[in-house]
Amino acid sequence: LNVALWGSGILGTMYSLPPFRLKRFPLLAAFCIVAVRGTIINAGFFAHAKAAAFGAQGTAAAASVMNCLLHDPRCMLSSLFFGIFGIVIALMKDVPDVAGDEMSNIRSFSVRVGQDRIFKAMRRLLFGLFVAFGAGFVRGAFLAPTKFLVGCRTLVGVASLAAALSVRDKAQPVNPKDSSEVYGYYMHLWKLFYLSYLVLPFAR
Repeated sequence: LNVALWGSGILGTMYSLPPFRLKRFPLLAAFCIVAVRGTIINAGFFAHAKAAAFGAQGTAAAASVMNCLLHDPRCMLSSLFFGIFGIVIALMKDVPDVAGDEMSNIRSFSVRVGQDRIFKAMRRLLFGLFVAFGAGFVRGAFLAPTKFLVGCRTLVGVASLAAALSVRDKAQPVNPKDSSEVYGYYMHLWKLFYLSYLVLPFAR
């Protein structure tokens, strides 16, 4: 837990405050968001929950952050999912801010590549992510040994596919050059992000 809190706090500070202000650099800004949202928080809290649930035995090894991340499929897959989702959020957030970034001489990917390309690429990436995980859990439901696991995996699979449709349908009327429309879509992605955490306990 301390690793998660200190890691996210340090990277968050370096992201926003001088002299670092890593948000000025596209790759470093994306790395900060992906590291915090995708890896540090998920692996850190997973390791803490595992240690709390199973006691102090082996907490230095079996419940360590890196051990959970590298050797526990649940931790690995959740970190992969939220890591990719973090990439989408990191790049999508700059799409409506192109004018301000250009004035501040911040060379974001949206400034370099273009709002339209980044918006479409991130929409497709997130759509593909939800479809891949949804299809995987639906397939897993057919292989589940108990009715409980069938129900859990079906719920996660259907929710993921519904989220994929939401990502696609909500993006269709959005003009990537209209900051207010993109911002509305960006906030919709944050809702899906936190709803994914609500579904996470059923991902078995």
